[in-house]
Amino acid sequence: MHIVVFGLNHNTAPVHVRESFFVSEDSLENLLKTLKEKNLNESVVLSTCNRTEIYLATEDIQRSLKILKDAILQKLKVKKEWLDNYTYIYEDEEAYNHLFSVASGLDSMVIGEPQILGQVKDAYRAATFLGTTGFYLNRLFHRAFHVAKKVRTETKIGYNPVSISSMAVELSKHIFGDLSNKKILVIGAGEMCEIALKHFKKDGLKEIYITNRTFERARSLAESVIGIPSKFEEIHDLLTKVDMVLSSTGADSYIIKKEDIVPLMKKRKNRPIFFIDIAMPRDIDPEINELENIYLYNIDDLKELSMRYLKDRLKESEYAKTIINDEVAKFSQWLKQLEMHPLISHIVDQAESIRKKEFNRIIKKMKHLDEDTIKYIDILTKNIVNKLIHPHLTLIKKEKKPEILDLMKNLFNYEDETEEEMDNRDKG
Repeated sequence: MHIVVFGLNHNTAPVHVRESFFVSEDSLENLLKTLKEKNLNESVVLSTCNRTEIYLATEDIQRSLKILKDAILQKLKVKKEWLDNYTYIYEDEEAYNHLFSVASGLDSMVIGEPQILGQVKDAYRAATFLGTTGFYLNRLFHRAFHVAKKVRTETKIGYNPVSISSMAVELSKHIFGDLSNKKILVIGAGEMCEIALKHFKKDGLKEIYITNRTFERARSLAESVIGIPSKFEEIHDLLTKVDMVLSSTGADSYIIKKEDIVPLMKKRKNRPIFFIDIAMPRDIDPEINELENIYLYNIDDLKELSMRYLKDRLKESEYAKTIINDEVAKFSQWLKQLEMHPLISHIVDQAESIRKKEFNRIIKKMKHLDEDTIKYIDILTKNIVNKLIHPHLTLIKKEKKPEILDLMKNLFNYEDETEEEMDNRDKG
């Protein structure tokens, strides 16, 4: 079994390409189900403002990559040449190393930023809920969470946390200097906007407007952090009086377009306005940058600013890499032990076969269950089976005594391969 990562990130692709590869919450289920229908039974999709990556556990790498690329072309409508020009593929140890680095914040635009671990956990949780993880990816991702925690505990990589949102605030300070007398509009009420608002509050801003499609969320954020909640329909009026706009929503199309801005600039008497768009997909039409006295920055523009913080973290990141390398070696050794003991694979396969058979039998009888309940029962039964067989697998790996192995073989009805079967397998 091989672990494979296929993806692209802020180092390999510009923002307009990453935007096309972005997998929204609405399209995630569709993509994962398509992969499962094509017999890619273990897959996780991680999609953020800086990366889209698909993790697979597969016995046939080339076949799986072809299926994956076809699904991406079909579901995401990206340009075919982008699949070759902007993406990377990591296999086995390189794949473990990459995931451990991503979860630990070492592969982020802002080294050590804390949000990525939560995003990795969310991606794994979604795949688990949809039934697209299994024995191998479950172990890999849980190991990644362990490694990330270890890196945070044993290094200062996350000391004085820096994030995309905090970089956006830093950029606004570079633009204006003193922010205290500036008027700022924040569009969105998610985590990134909340972090930005906390930084604005710390910097002494007094006049901050918050708007969101759901007004209650804007009001809640204003009450808990800082700001004046405004209705989404008031955006155009707000744009006539603010000095800067910071936007990060989950919209699937531009919420501020070039044709909207032209008449507003007349009302502003061409007074300059700055936009910082940290959404993925982008919230603001890039063509507004062509207009006079309008200045638009996106996520990629924050990269240069984030490099200033990199120097302080290089020493810590080098130490973090040694931790990751050690954990990669441990995980590789664990997988090799699985290969050394075909009995382990037999137990896992047998347990899953029994679980699946019983699960399907019960679900057919309980026709009143809704889809979410069925998914939770699926997850529950998987977790129970994994915990039941775990002590047996641990015993097989630790004990080399023939009598222990013979006991396990009898317990799980396992017969050793004949010399002819081994020869055929090796030739295959």
